[in-house]
Amino acid sequence: MIDTHVHFTYISKKSKELEEVFKRANKEGIYYFVDIGLHPDDINERMYILSNAEKVFFTAGYYPDYANENSDDTINAFELKIKNLNESSRIGKKSIYAVGEIGLDYYHNSENKDEQKEFFFDLCNVAKRLDLPIIIHSRDAFADTFSVLKKASLPKTGIFHCFSGGVEEAKKALDLGYILSFSGATTYLKNSFIRDAVKYVPDDMFTIETDSPYLSPQRVRGRSNEPAFITYTAELIAELKNESKEEIMFKALENANRVLDLNINLLLH
Repeated sequence: MIDTHVHFTYISKKSKELEEVFKRANKEGIYYFVDIGLHPDDINERMYILSNAEKVFFTAGYYPDYANENSDDTINAFELKIKNLNESSRIGKKSIYAVGEIGLDYYHNSENKDEQKEFFFDLCNVAKRLDLPIIIHSRDAFADTFSVLKKASLPKTGIFHCFSGGVEEAKKALDLGYILSFSGATTYLKNSFIRDAVKYVPDDMFTIETDSPYLSPQRVRGRSNEPAFITYTAELIAELKNESKEEIMFKALENANRVLDLNINLLLH
């Protein structure tokens, strides 16, 4: 039904023909996609490359690796870019549906934690002013992520991308009103704690993603990931929740549609 976290331009840079990627996804029943931003400079390229693609929703992000770019000028320019894109969109449709991915990453860099937290908080305020949800990147940083989110107190919450916590972290995220997105990492043999979180999360508080071209599910690990492979993750979640794959994929679509305000007509599915 939907892949809520894709980096299509990165798939194309891995020499995958995007037209074929879309065909394989459609064959598996995946018709909606959320293409995720990592930096303000990538927005125009992504929209151009995917200008002929149908049912792709865009976000505008500022990855934690760029925390050193934080300043009033860059934050204001980022906000203005999103505002202008959405104001120029057709009535009833947005160009940018969420601010993200944004967040904290202490796995790759734990030397600038304060800088990252300030950056994340400032970007949360951008989302608040624009009345948009957020897509959260949180790696080895759950405690500080929750702290920033509590401080920001966003009226529109969002999605914990590639959720990598257990039941305790899931409870805290859910208590703050954020839904959890499960990726191919859920299928990795060592990640039983994520599977515990899958069983814990209510059916109206999760969605599914690939994070393509990264995090290929266990059955295709070693290959470049793509949206068609989301079915492997959906099958595992269905098994863990004792539901059908079709039910799980529809609920993932329903939840993403609600949280990101995608205006997909669910009666057609």
